[in-house]
Amino acid sequence: MLLDIHLGNNAELTLTYKLYDNGVSELFYNRISEQENIVVSRTQFYNFSESENDVKTKLDKIVEQIKSTYPDLLDNDSTDNLNTLHINFPKYHKNATGKLKELLQDFNYTIHHLENLQLNKNRNTKRFLFACEDGGVDLPVEAYNLFTPQKKFGELYMNYPHVGKHLFEVFLDNDINVPADQIQLTSKMCNGVYAWLGDNSYQEPSAYSQLQIQMMMFYNHIKNKVGLEWGDPKLTIGYLPIGMLINKQDVEHVAHNKYVHSWSCR
Repeated sequence: MLLDIHLGNNAELTLTYKLYDNGVSELFYNRISEQENIVVSRTQFYNFSESENDVKTKLDKIVEQIKSTYPDLLDNDSTDNLNTLHINFPKYHKNATGKLKELLQDFNYTIHHLENLQLNKNRNTKRFLFACEDGGVDLPVEAYNLFTPQKKFGELYMNYPHVGKHLFEVFLDNDINVPADQIQLTSKMCNGVYAWLGDNSYQEPSAYSQLQIQMMMFYNHIKNKVGLEWGDPKLTIGYLPIGMLINKQDVEHVAHNKYVHSWSCR
């Protein structure tokens, strides 16, 4: 099972992924092979030499556009519209349609881009992702045991399919005060990919063991908001791996082709 992701305005670059030989990857392959080429955003490429100022300028423009186009959404007297949008994004997005929904999605992508740049100044966290217009299906039972907080250079993961924060994101943000309704454990398989082109993370046994201890201690603070015991696979901590990049030598060309053109299966 091979998945070709074609990048660039005219599909100048193709990254080929060999999907893993299991039922979960096979289901993903079968579903995305029938998916119409309609995606929410084609330009979600992170940490390919862009600066914090570049991303902050883009974010400010999105906020101003939301304010001017939809003046009733925000308090005109507020000096912290960015934080208001960030906190209330799930509520706003749930009720939004058309252009407002597009702007809110762009805001959400961009603010997470900025946060990631600020948190990972000395790490290679290159990645790109896209999500299709897809309602999804229930996650197969066997998928729950495949989630991992570890990431490998060139590995392909299913993109997070919900609006909210998965548990590992809550942990990385140290967000003990996160509202319970914003914690959305992964329960769907949707057509969308998260392609990691950054450094390996938590691969050393000692680093992974330390991570597990830290996550368990953190989870004790928010367990009442989730309602599951630590160690339950339904916590879906991390990412669902579905394949590995074959032509890793072509990664250097991604920076010049930051646009998801299409994909094909073979």
